[in-house]
Amino acid sequence: MKTLRKNLLVAATVAGLGLTTIALAGPWGGHGSMGGGMEDCPMMGGGPKGHGWRGGDSGRRMEMMQQFHAERMELLEARLKLKPEQRNAWKTFLAAQDAHHAEMLKIRQEMRDKETTAMAHFAERIQGMEQRLASMKTMAKAAGDLYATLDPEQKQAMDKFFTDGPMRRMMRGPEGAPAQPAQ
Repeated sequence: MKTLRKNLLVAATVAGLGLTTIALAGPWGGHGSMGGGMEDCPMMGGGPKGHGWRGGDSGRRMEMMQQFHAERMELLEARLKLKPEQRNAWKTFLAAQDAHHAEMLKIRQEMRDKETTAMAHFAERIQGMEQRLASMKTMAKAAGDLYATLDPEQKQAMDKFFTDGPMRRMMRGPEGAPAQPAQ
């Protein structure tokens, strides 16, 4: 039973960390649902001045995402109330996350800056997903190592931090029930 619980908790941690991956490197490479680029949609930063939800300045967006991530990690650190003997595992966890985010940014920039064919596009996406998977596994190991050092109260705080976000609550629907698919 303990192995199952540990595996479930690691999976939940990985899923929570995956949300930051989605924020930094979405699966559609910044293209709209109709297959066009952002330049086709004023709401997504297209248009003459690059205004809209995402704006025209990708550097600024990345800066904002990094700041958001740093603030979230500060919040988690405060909630965990780490003991001195847990600091090394925490630093390793943060380093793994930073490396993961840097890799995601690099992959995204490389993909965005290439002129490509349709088949090369798919090959590049596969390669990017494989790189993200390897990076996520490294991050999950660091999260598991940190998790192993936590006491039960700290584990509960970490579980809640990664598994009880607004998107997850919205997906569960009212009263914690799974949301019904749209018809």
